[in-house]
Amino acid sequence: MKIINSTTRPINNIHYICMHIGGSPVTCYVINGKDGSLLIDTGFYFCCDKLREWLSQFNIRHILLTHAHVDHDFNAAKLRKSTGAQILLSEKDVPLIGNYRSQPVKATMRKYRLRNVQQNVCGGMKLFSTRPYSPDIVIKPQDSGILRSLGYDADIVPLPGHTLGSVGVLADGVLYCGDAFTAIWGRPDITPHAASLKAMRHSLKRILKISPQWLATGHGLPVSMDKARPVIINYLSERSLI
Repeated sequence: MKIINSTTRPINNIHYICMHIGGSPVTCYVINGKDGSLLIDTGFYFCCDKLREWLSQFNIRHILLTHAHVDHDFNAAKLRKSTGAQILLSEKDVPLIGNYRSQPVKATMRKYRLRNVQQNVCGGMKLFSTRPYSPDIVIKPQDSGILRSLGYDADIVPLPGHTLGSVGVLADGVLYCGDAFTAIWGRPDITPHAASLKAMRHSLKRILKISPQWLATGHGLPVSMDKARPVIINYLSERSLI
């Protein structure tokens, strides 16, 4: 497993660990607060030991899941048990826990049609399902300031599309955006799949409006908004992508 983190490659004071599994990167982040730290996403099957090792430098009090896909929430229950942290998840993604097919995804572009078929087939397999867990804090649409009440200088940003309940976290000029945008292939790109293409386009417009300095994506290294912006604008300008 190839690992890159914010110690080996510092990026704008963003605390991250990027773990490459079979060539596919999975990235988790930490934001420090007044009384401890917030972990954003928990990685996939083989991430837990390396993630725990990296997290030993932080006092993890909360775990925020940008969405309930297995490559983001697989280790949530394990880490809650070992750290005592509370899990936060959007209410619209609670039915998605361990039940990928409850929100079937569509290809965001023609070139991802075959990949999308594979995604929906594999997503229904037990191998790719998270064991059921219950979030300690369910994020509702009016809860944009919930992280501030927990001691973090950060806000929840609704970013539905990739899943119906996808959320991001905006803190210190960085939007931790989960899979609302991606860098999975080592470059800024549109995520290949979405449960709602319409909602995803609205979320991309929201990202443009917020215009953070950095997008901290769920797959790959953080990318500057200067590099992400033209990719998003180009995608939104296309009228018929599928």
